[in-house]
Amino acid sequence: MFYTETKGELARMMPDSECCVLSELSAIARSCGRLEMRQHDGESGSVFEIRTESAASARKIMAFVRSVFKFKPKVRFTHRRGRRPGNQYIVGLPYDTETLKILQDLGVVSQKRDGVSLRNGVPWHLLSRQCCLRAYLRGVFLARGYVQNPEKEYHMEFMTDSSAHAAGIVRVAESFNVTPKIAGRKKGHMVYVKGGDDVAQLLRVMGAHSAVLTLESVRVLRGVRGDVNRVVNCETANVTKAVDAGLAQITAIRKIDEIIGLRSLSPGLQEMAELRLANPEMTLRELGQMLSPPISKSAVNHRMRRIIHLAQRLDGKAG
Repeated sequence: MFYTETKGELARMMPDSECCVLSELSAIARSCGRLEMRQHDGESGSVFEIRTESAASARKIMAFVRSVFKFKPKVRFTHRRGRRPGNQYIVGLPYDTETLKILQDLGVVSQKRDGVSLRNGVPWHLLSRQCCLRAYLRGVFLARGYVQNPEKEYHMEFMTDSSAHAAGIVRVAESFNVTPKIAGRKKGHMVYVKGGDDVAQLLRVMGAHSAVLTLESVRVLRGVRGDVNRVVNCETANVTKAVDAGLAQITAIRKIDEIIGLRSLSPGLQEMAELRLANPEMTLRELGQMLSPPISKSAVNHRMRRIIHLAQRLDGKAG
């Protein structure tokens, strides 16, 4: 499946620089993280959880957390039921003062008078370099992104619960000459692009090079199929047109023969009429080559128009 393979490719890609680790972790934590209250052994406490449906993404998140937070996170595994059944991996971070500070530095949460909440916008202080912008898009896609199989449709989307965050994702994409659109959804906002060029560009920006090759191969095949279909349709239309024209010519010739007889025609028209009756499947060019001396397709067409016009006149008089 193209979507699964693309996410797997991006999940296995580990950034080379610390700034990109911070940017990608920020995008993932902001997009699919949330603060939860937990009861354990009679004690209550808070935990920040990052949820993902991909085992590869879970491994990447754990590696990021060990690198940034300097501890090994706890991971739970659940099987989700309902309309979208499947596995879910939950990476938990203890919500202490140090964790809160790091999450604030990452631009994931913001602290206000009424408490702590997810930050609405994009943490631009982390995205001063092109590599960090790429990493942020990659993180958003791994968290809540989707790409359609290019054999069906060119479509890529990023989901978020915040309109400000959606606008920020658009700005990041625009820095790479892609202009997504935003659509409202019941549970948030969808940033999306359509068209092979834009989808390929975003995949390239995020580093999904195998996915880009697959998409480009599909585009070439679709292009070839389209060209073949256009040629076939054109040829079919030409054949249909030629058959209809031939039938009209034969009908006119028979009408003339029935009313006044072919011998009443001029020698050139009589010869052409008899040749057409004897060779109903031939093209005008082929009919012209059978005459002695041969004549052009245009000359044959001129004679046929005279024959049809005469048949129409005779049919009108007969009526």
